[in-house]
Amino acid sequence: MCIVASLAIAAHAWAQPCDPGWDVGIGNPGMTSDTLDFQEGKAPNGDAMLVAGAFWEPVSMLGLWDGSQWAPFEPQLITSSGIVDVVYFDDGNGEKLYILGNLYIGGNDLWHVARFDGNQWTFLDNGDPANGVSEMIVWDDGTGPGLYVTGDFVTLDGVTTHNDIARWDGTSWAPLNNGLNFSGTQIGLTFEVYDDGNGEKLYLGGTFNRVDGEHIDYLAAWDGQEWSEPWFGTGPNDSVKDLCVYDDGNGPALYAVGCFEVASGESVRYVAKYDGTGWYDLDGGTVSPGCLNACGVYDEGDGPNLFVSGSLNDASGKPMKKIARWDGAEWHSPDGGITSGQGAFAMLGLPPDSPFGSTMFVGGAFTGVGGQTSNYIAEYRGCHCRPDLNNDGTVNTQDFLAYLNEWVAGC
Repeated sequence: MCIVASLAIAAHAWAQPCDPGWDVGIGNPGMTSDTLDFQEGKAPNGDAMLVAGAFWEPVSMLGLWDGSQWAPFEPQLITSSGIVDVVYFDDGNGEKLYILGNLYIGGNDLWHVARFDGNQWTFLDNGDPANGVSEMIVWDDGTGPGLYVTGDFVTLDGVTTHNDIARWDGTSWAPLNNGLNFSGTQIGLTFEVYDDGNGEKLYLGGTFNRVDGEHIDYLAAWDGQEWSEPWFGTGPNDSVKDLCVYDDGNGPALYAVGCFEVASGESVRYVAKYDGTGWYDLDGGTVSPGCLNACGVYDEGDGPNLFVSGSLNDASGKPMKKIARWDGAEWHSPDGGITSGQGAFAMLGLPPDSPFGSTMFVGGAFTGVGGQTSNYIAEYRGCHCRPDLNNDGTVNTQDFLAYLNEWVAGC
């Protein structure tokens, strides 16, 4: 008892405040080019983070990170310009990994959608080199789960006209009515599922201004049968590049980031909130010489926050470096920000009970965060304490010793 009391007193004396900050272990040496997506997955010997992008080292385009080292995802694919998205989907015959990108498999065919069943890759589109793909998501429209893919393509099966968006049911591709059927740069870039109080819908953001023959600007909602515009009046006045659902304490809302400065007549500057009734500004938004490219939600210890990234250098009059954190009331700079490059293209926040602890994986086009070198990938870690501190599945004296160490560190 005296020893424990002495340790506690010493720990209290040495303790320093715990501040969220960057962990650059994953980024040294890191990647050789852009990191584009994350997905929690299974390595052959346990849990791992699946990381996709345009890199060729330390692994090529698709790799597994177990918290300390990299391993290639086998069997590897030959890609021309990277893998842009990864997701797991169960079509009723078991969960399988799906990827999007520019994928060669002999000859001159350029494939874009591939599925891995645990043993081999199968390519699911018609291999048209003119096609481009951007993102996918799994959603149940009421008829069963489907895999939705968007991008810049006329057809994925070579027969049916899809116009930049299609649904895969495990057997075949289906159109979503007439899709983005208008000449010009009509491209889908991002998906999110959101319920505005009138039922869950699939939201699509991109560079388009025509959907299913109707004038809809840059953001559209699909209810499983028809398209609609999710606002009164006009939508965003420029492209939507990412979507996130975040609860600022007033209920879940849909947040959009991109190149727009106005939404439904409201000045919003690159980031806006939609709650089913209207669009709202986030305390002046951000100031960017370009666009915002990504958003993510992560709880760094005091409740979930919204993170946005891109070429921003200011948020509500406060200096920022390519990334900013919104707590529902004001903007903050996350530990010095991203100090080089273009910012993040992907952010995935994980809770304390994840295999990696409380952390947000951040990937993109950068070589520094918080003044430290981190090549194209980094982790932003919050401050959390929990009983099973050593993650062995049992709360025992080893966790108490780990607790004392974290107490000394100021957790």
